[in-house]
Amino acid sequence: MANIKQVAEKAEVSVATVSRVINGSGYVSPELQERVFNAMRELNYELNAPARSLRSQETRIVGVLVPQLDHPFFSALSFAIERTFAAQGYNVFICSAEENAAKEEDYTLMMLRQRVDGVIIGPTGYSETNLKRLIEQHIPVVLVDRDFPDLEVNRVVINNFQGGYDGARHLLELGHEHVGVIGAHEYSGARAQRTKGILKAFADLLPGTTPTLVLTDQLQQFAQAYESTTYLIQENPRLTAIFALTDVLAVGALRAASELGLRVPADLSIVGFDDIALASFVVPPLTTVAQPIAAIGETAAHILLRRMVDSSQPVETITFDTKLVVRESTAPPP
Repeated sequence: MANIKQVAEKAEVSVATVSRVINGSGYVSPELQERVFNAMRELNYELNAPARSLRSQETRIVGVLVPQLDHPFFSALSFAIERTFAAQGYNVFICSAEENAAKEEDYTLMMLRQRVDGVIIGPTGYSETNLKRLIEQHIPVVLVDRDFPDLEVNRVVINNFQGGYDGARHLLELGHEHVGVIGAHEYSGARAQRTKGILKAFADLLPGTTPTLVLTDQLQQFAQAYESTTYLIQENPRLTAIFALTDVLAVGALRAASELGLRVPADLSIVGFDDIALASFVVPPLTTVAQPIAAIGETAAHILLRRMVDSSQPVETITFDTKLVVRESTAPPP
């Protein structure tokens, strides 16, 4: 097995630099960290063998890396995770990648430097390399919300396909035939599965008809939903319903409808997805596809706790069902 000197030679850095990367002591630039980690991988250097003994077994620190912390879903999820770990005496790093590959990489390397005992990650569209970094260094990992199905890793997800199907079925059963769909982040597996569920509902209940789909990749989803809804209604005057694939998007759609002089639900029905706290307080209260956000966070934390104690635990996939919550933002079409 390779030793630390061979790693240093391969990475063209000093032994001291390799030691700082392994032990998280002192500053090492992201570029040099990457060279060291690449050398470790190429030489099959086992960080969890002699190097991990330098970690004094555990730090009682865990990392939480989400795509967008100011999104109500991810803030509620992070809160549930932090509360669960705090009750067990752990400190939690909560990091927001802002759907940015460079930020996610920097946070991943920071967690390795800080020698976290485990990581819960809601992946961005760029996460696979960073996930492999953690896995290769034998850091226990749990995926939440979004998924990379080809990776052998613990995950806690929801049945996004069924959620999309149920939300669309609700609108179709009310009698809506002209439906717009607002979705975010084309690379999001969750968004893709929700869209597939919607299309299946249309195929089953209204064959030959499909919804009008508008995607946004902007972080400012309230504003983008406002603009997308305005565009949808102006381009499709027969539109009677909108299915927004997050509640944040649905709130933006409510604002746009109001400014266009449309009454919800008398003129336009709106369905959201997530059931964030805001959904029941907007006017009118939002019909939405609920996912159990707190339970997802708590379950992910408990899985990670078990894996940190016993790395031989089998890899788990926990899938939660969604639930359609009918409030006052949907009604039969005018």
